[in-house]
Amino acid sequence: MPGFPFAVEDNVHLSKPGVDNGHFCTSEVRSRKKATASTSRTIALPKDRYKAPPNLAAGFTSLDISCERSIRANIIADSITTTNFRVGVETWGTSQLHEASVAWIEHKADAKDCVFGQFDTKSNPMSTLSSPTKSGTIRKGTLKRTTTQPGEILPQKHAKPFFFPRPFAEPPEVVCWLNRLDLTSGPDYDYKIRAFADEINTESFLAHINTWDNGRMPGAALCWIAFPKGKKNVDSGRFSTKDVRKRTNPRPKTTARIKFKKRFEKAPTVLAAITMMDAAGNSDLRIKLNISNVDREGFTWTFETWDDSTLYAASAHWIALGSTIQGRPQVVTPT
Repeated sequence: MPGFPFAVEDNVHLSKPGVDNGHFCTSEVRSRKKATASTSRTIALPKDRYKAPPNLAAGFTSLDISCERSIRANIIADSITTTNFRVGVETWGTSQLHEASVAWIEHKADAKDCVFGQFDTKSNPMSTLSSPTKSGTIRKGTLKRTTTQPGEILPQKHAKPFFFPRPFAEPPEVVCWLNRLDLTSGPDYDYKIRAFADEINTESFLAHINTWDNGRMPGAALCWIAFPKGKKNVDSGRFSTKDVRKRTNPRPKTTARIKFKKRFEKAPTVLAAITMMDAAGNSDLRIKLNISNVDREGFTWTFETWDDSTLYAASAHWIALGSTIQGRPQVVTPT
């Protein structure tokens, strides 16, 4: 494509099955210098685990996208059977995606205590904010909007109520991960996006995707995962660079330690993905989340950027899956 330093192919797919470990990076399939519209691979599911295709939810753990065009990336998770599925990352238009990585989580299709869902702003062209109440009625408020170019108006805030298939005994944990981005780039616009859930009760919650200040967001999407509080063998939570430093003190690397609320019998699997980022728009979007030093009591998280990119702030939501002192061994999937 004109103006691109690298050739762009339509798509690259690796059919050799990867391990079902909850992580995928485009570098497993192609070099970051070989830009493609779609990069994917097949993942083999554990033998005889599923009698029906499982449900999956996925979120970004790293992004490396050129600032010369719009910041666009979308996670692919399809062709799901009982034995394998396809996972990948795609872009569109003239956007150039150098590299990206994702985390995913899966559960049985008939699981009763774990619910997955998706919220995409393109299917929710709201002019007002709506939220569910315990009675099921909708409360409305004003949606803040902003102008990017003459005649172009974009909402800064999107929200949608979601109702659970069956009520929980108490308000559940709700984890949100960003899995589609369409952000305006350029020296006048920073990369600002946040996904979160609030007003959580036994029957419903409100999902949000927001930008603010000089951020411009033509579109975005999140996945959400709801499960009972205190669920055996599962822990979850949030962390942010703001837990360590102020937004006005950006660093190439920010790291800290998380202590689990419960002690596991052995080191669990920790899956985490990005929920918020605030980065300077005068350079490429470069952000990477890493989870390390996982043991029975906690783990270390690190957010980093590199080259001439500036990361003011970022946050993530995590889920730990394993076996507790009192529990039985648990596989990566919450069922």
